[in-house]
Amino acid sequence: MGLDRFKMTPCGFCFVEYYTREEAEHAIRCVDKTILDDRMIRCDWDAGFKEGRQYGRGRHGGQVRDEYRNDFDSGRGGWNKMISDKS
Repeated sequence: MGLDRFKMTPCGFCFVEYYTREEAEHAIRCVDKTILDDRMIRCDWDAGFKEGRQYGRGRHGGQVRDEYRNDFDSGRGGWNKMISDKS
């Protein structure tokens, strides 16, 4: 599970490993864009594990894509609001 690099709290992503590429492809087809707790799940391929990548990579410790959001989304930790307040 991805962690905020400063607070060490979950920041909305995780990595899942499968034994075969076929199993991973099947999981992506079945899970991508499904809804869980009123939120859409996005599944992407990852280049592989590297130490340090389990932490958020944005300037503020979370996901980079959240730093470009225009809306406040408390379900994602309210990242854009927090960044706006710091500017």
